[in-house]
Amino acid sequence: MDPKKISLTLRFTLFFIIFVLAVAAIIITASVQQMKDAAKMTSARLGFPIVKRAAAQIDGDAFERLCKTLDARDPFYEETRLKLLAIREETQCLYLYTMAPKRMDGERGRGKGKIYQFIVDGGNPEEEGFSPLGAEEDTSSYDIAFQLTWDTKLPQFGTLEIQSQWGYTVGTYMPILNSAGDVVGIIGCDFEAESIFKSILARIKQQAALSAVLILLGFFIYLFLLKGVTAYNRNLLELSRKAEAASESKSAFLAKTSHEIRTPMNAIIGMADILLRRELPRESHDDVESIKKAGMNLLSIINDILDFSKIESGKLDIVSNDYTPASMINDCINIIRPRLKDSPALFTAQVDSILPQTLSGDATRIRQVLLNLLSNAVKYTKEGTITLTVTAPPLPDTADSVLLTMMVADTGQGIQIEDMDKLFGDFQQVDLKRNQGIEGTGLGLAISRSLCRLMGGDITVSSVYGKGSVFTAAIPQKLVDAAPMAEIDQPGKSLVRFTAPTAKILIVDDIVTNLNVAQGLLAPYQMDITTCTSGEEAVKLVTEKDYDLILMDHMMPGIDGIEATALIRAWEGKQHLPEGSKHIPIIALTANAISGMKEMFLEKGLDDYLSKPIEISKLDWIMAKWIPTEKRISVETEAVPMEPCAETAPDVPDIKIDGVDTAKGIAMTGGTEAAYRKVLSAFYQDVLDRLPLFAVIPDLSSLSLFTTNVHALKSAAATIGAATVSAEAAELEAAGKSEDLARIIMGLSGFYRDLQNLADGIGRVLNDDTLQNRDDPVGTVAEYLPRFTELKTALEQENIGTVHRLLAELEAAPLDGKTRETLAAVSNAVLMSEFQEAIEKLIVICRT
Repeated sequence: MDPKKISLTLRFTLFFIIFVLAVAAIIITASVQQMKDAAKMTSARLGFPIVKRAAAQIDGDAFERLCKTLDARDPFYEETRLKLLAIREETQCLYLYTMAPKRMDGERGRGKGKIYQFIVDGGNPEEEGFSPLGAEEDTSSYDIAFQLTWDTKLPQFGTLEIQSQWGYTVGTYMPILNSAGDVVGIIGCDFEAESIFKSILARIKQQAALSAVLILLGFFIYLFLLKGVTAYNRNLLELSRKAEAASESKSAFLAKTSHEIRTPMNAIIGMADILLRRELPRESHDDVESIKKAGMNLLSIINDILDFSKIESGKLDIVSNDYTPASMINDCINIIRPRLKDSPALFTAQVDSILPQTLSGDATRIRQVLLNLLSNAVKYTKEGTITLTVTAPPLPDTADSVLLTMMVADTGQGIQIEDMDKLFGDFQQVDLKRNQGIEGTGLGLAISRSLCRLMGGDITVSSVYGKGSVFTAAIPQKLVDAAPMAEIDQPGKSLVRFTAPTAKILIVDDIVTNLNVAQGLLAPYQMDITTCTSGEEAVKLVTEKDYDLILMDHMMPGIDGIEATALIRAWEGKQHLPEGSKHIPIIALTANAISGMKEMFLEKGLDDYLSKPIEISKLDWIMAKWIPTEKRISVETEAVPMEPCAETAPDVPDIKIDGVDTAKGIAMTGGTEAAYRKVLSAFYQDVLDRLPLFAVIPDLSSLSLFTTNVHALKSAAATIGAATVSAEAAELEAAGKSEDLARIIMGLSGFYRDLQNLADGIGRVLNDDTLQNRDDPVGTVAEYLPRFTELKTALEQENIGTVHRLLAELEAAPLDGKTRETLAAVSNAVLMSEFQEAIEKLIVICRT
């Protein structure tokens, strides 16, 4: 029998068994509940008034005395018996009696023992079942309500009991209290429950009969359905065999046809190439170029169909060989560059610097997957950005494998939610109305996902319609050489397409390191830049000067970025701006770039946001979006430069600091060692200023300031490449936000130690007068005195452009450590627009 058929039959049988058991469980549960409810109802309605009335007739102290003496001649005994007998006969209850625990030697006669004694039985001594004074009874089999009466000093209602001695009874119990309020005995009232029991039993039998009918009905339905399922399975199996045969025939036809078509197509393309090498009239040349282009498109479609047919027929083999991932990625970038030449979209590649030198896998198929993802991004992104990110984290529990992860993010049109399910379908193209004119068979993603899965990986996608998509291909690869890759030919670090000398921009951040980084990254735009370190100062500057753009840090001590924005918007509202004029664009700078942050910033009056550490491509995108068009001066530069020239090639880092990826730091701070040293100097001073704050564990009153400071250092440390310190700061920030002092206490000492060590390492680099590992000799102040003098004059004239140019030249010069330290102080003073302070420091340099 077919396994699928067996599985379905077993599931059906299991369903029937569960159904029967469920019906039985419902019957039993309902029956037990009915018995309990009937007993409680009888006990509550009939028994409680009787025991309450009997208790009113009994003197607790006299009863306690009788329990001790057990003297039947005591007038209280006979008097009480007659009273209980009268109540019993009047109410027609089965039994009415009083009991007390058996008195043991040396005990007072009160407690929770199982052996009780009858004290007064409200019956006739001649009756069968009469219990004389002192008769003992083991109450272990009594209803739990009996013992609860003693424990709680409250009346209790019993449930239906079956006792061999007393038959079917249901009882109600009332405590007897002495004048001190102690329980000295229990009054019990039992009702005959046989009629109740028989009534419930009859009802249970009716329910059982009904259940049997239902079970039989279910059984017949089960047999009927099982017969239908068997027939369905038989038909399904036959259809499956036919479908498989048809699929094999289709795949074989496609494979053969595609192969037959490729041969003449290669001839057509080859002949077109030969013709293009000859001297042809312009019109003929264009015609042949069109033939070649059409042939290439058709050949691409044929290749897709051939791959698809191989995958469907299971004949596509994955061939693993050693390859260099950096070279493979570089090839893909070079292939995609020509397609971006006339596109307004900005393309950047972010490849992990520790990507292994050599991996083992099918490089041809991986290249095919990456090119498909990049091609789709180019086709569907008319403007905005396309970002390729490549990493290779180690796979857990394996020492010789990594997960090659290639993520392609674009700001194109995105994908509708209802189209996500058919995105990887065969011959599927989504949003056809919007995508008219875009070439393709609808096989690319289906083939790419199949290839990834054949290699043990997969492709995932996330998208927001109208905003863009992110496709991620993750493929396990064998590790051959773990050494970091060679430098990849990246498509340019900065994609500056204009300068804006007349544009005024304000940068607000409480960390001078971040101000230096932002100013350095914006230097190619040649804008008039002002910086400040607080929200209060930012609001003041806005009222004094017209800015075209503000970069505002989110978290700052005192007035934070959101509060400062609110104050600026309130000030703008009072200025009665002309109709049609726009407010100042304010861009949030935040290290918390999580989902929902952009919406929050927009709601609070900001216009956009940049995550920290600042990525050059995203900063360029912000500049292109928000700098006024009328203030731009176009620069002749390609969207994606073909090769980096010597002047723009990244510095090879010769700075060594424990726990710092200096290569990444240089890349994050503008790409030159001089700029990186400047940022290191500012970070070093920021750390020294804040270290005392981390020497003491914060309390609840200082927790907000503590959280703001670790937040600031988190992004600054990441900017210089200190990933460990940045991660520790992030953990402390999270603990501060949740007011988790225990986590802060556990992590603060390690963070303080690592931060101190980081500061010491940076200090040694900054104070290294010998400038080790540098090929050029150390220069003297005298050699560069004309430059220092020119800088002093430019500062006195507040010629900002000249000041920045001279500072950049001097910071790149091979000066001694002391001079470089003073020059860094001059740069920081300029950064904060403290020109007089900068002039005074320059005078000190010139005198040495």
